[in-house]
Amino acid sequence: MLEIKDIHKTFHLDTNPENDKHALKGVSLTINDGDFISVIGSNGSGKTTLLNMVAGVFEPDEGQIILNGKDISKLPVHKRAKFLGRVFQDPMMGTIADISLFENLSIASRRGQKQSPIRWALTKEKEKEFAALLEPLGLGLEKRLNAPMGTFSGGQRQAVTLLMASMAKPEVLLLDEHTAALDPATAKKTMELTEKIVTSSKIPTLMITHNMKDAIRYGNRLIMMDGGKIVFEASGEEKAKLTVKDLLDKFSSGEVPDSAVLS
Repeated sequence: MLEIKDIHKTFHLDTNPENDKHALKGVSLTINDGDFISVIGSNGSGKTTLLNMVAGVFEPDEGQIILNGKDISKLPVHKRAKFLGRVFQDPMMGTIADISLFENLSIASRRGQKQSPIRWALTKEKEKEFAALLEPLGLGLEKRLNAPMGTFSGGQRQAVTLLMASMAKPEVLLLDEHTAALDPATAKKTMELTEKIVTSSKIPTLMITHNMKDAIRYGNRLIMMDGGKIVFEASGEEKAKLTVKDLLDKFSSGEVPDSAVLS
């Protein structure tokens, strides 16, 4: 369980306090085991700051972040990486281009463990294990284990990044607009893969998206942020009945938010 308790964050833009950006204003959210939460909101609403706060990029000015009973509010990024998985918008950020798919997967599988030379992990048994993990993706990647990661397409690399992020069974998975840079067909396949991985592993997941239909279609909960606050939340049957128009009507401006995707 991840508990976000009354988090505040202000960015001091210059010496004039009137220009400070109060990015989060008392945000509280409980993420239970198995929750898959879509996070929507216009640009500047605070959703990315919230994700970065959970990841340890920023420390809260006030409030706490509690993971399974432990206060991680001041824990730095590299220490949280042992138990947090994150997939970024850029498909190139989650993998190492100059080494093989096999080597990338080997590194991911040993996250949080004492690291030995990677060549020791490149065994025939591991090759079979990784091929079995890749085959259900339906991308033929199990036949390209020894190919350099840089030769793969953006969609293929994002699929691998998703698999890598879940391999070490993180306590929380953070998805930061992870389909935004993909073409519609690849984005759809990536979302289907996301749902499969998240639901089978039951990893508590926060997913930022600008795609309203995806926010409604995927996950068991949805939150909308505006002005540094959570202004709307739906789950279960209420979420299932939502339409894109319902969400747009709830924005304070009554207009389509910047970068919103309706299809």
